[in-house]
Amino acid sequence: MLELVTLGAPARCAGCKRPGSRLCRACRDGLGRPPVPVVPGVDHLVVGWPYEAGARSLVLDLKLKGDRGAAAPLADALVREVSGAGLTAEMVTWVPGRPIENRRRGLDHAGVLAAEVGRGLGLPVVPLLSRTGERPDQASLGAAERWANLQGAFVATDCPERVALVDDLVTTGATASACAQALRAAGATRVEVLAACSA
Repeated sequence: MLELVTLGAPARCAGCKRPGSRLCRACRDGLGRPPVPVVPGVDHLVVGWPYEAGARSLVLDLKLKGDRGAAAPLADALVREVSGAGLTAEMVTWVPGRPIENRRRGLDHAGVLAAEVGRGLGLPVVPLLSRTGERPDQASLGAAERWANLQGAFVATDCPERVALVDDLVTTGATASACAQALRAAGATRVEVLAACSA
C-alpha cells in the first residue's frame, strides 16, 4: 500500500520541496549560468544548469535513486539551451554507466536522460559506446587521476559523422573527452556534448 501511495503522490520541487513540478519556476529562475569548460576532443559543449540547488537534487535523484522522472526537467533544460546554441548532430548517444551501478539502479541513468533529450530534439538515440572494463568511480578521484583513469575506458562502433553525447554532469571533462576520443576512432568527425549540469 505504501508503494501505491508513493507512486500516486504529487511531484515535489527538487529545490524547495513544494508540491507541483519537479523543479518549480522560482527554483529554475534562481539557478545561475552554468560554467562551460573547454573539453579536449569536443567540438561544442552545451550545459543545461549549474550543478547546484534543485538541479543538483534532480541529478542525484536520477543517478543515485534511479528516479526516471528526474530526467524530464534536466532534458527540457538541455533542449532549451540547444535551441539557442544550435546543434549539428544527426544522432544522440550517451556515456554508458558503470555496469555495477546500472544493475543497482535498475537503469542506465544517462541512457534515460539521452532518450528524453533525443525525443525533445527529434533525433534517434543509439547506444554507440561501451566500457572496456571496470574502473574506479570518478567521484573518488582528483582531477589528474580522473583523466588517467579514463584512458582507453570506452570503445564505440559504427558512428555517424556528427554525434551528440549526453551525460548528467561534466566536471573536469575527462569522461566527455574519453568518450569523444572513442567516437572519433569509430568514425565521428564532430562530437557535441550535452550535459545536464556542470560543476
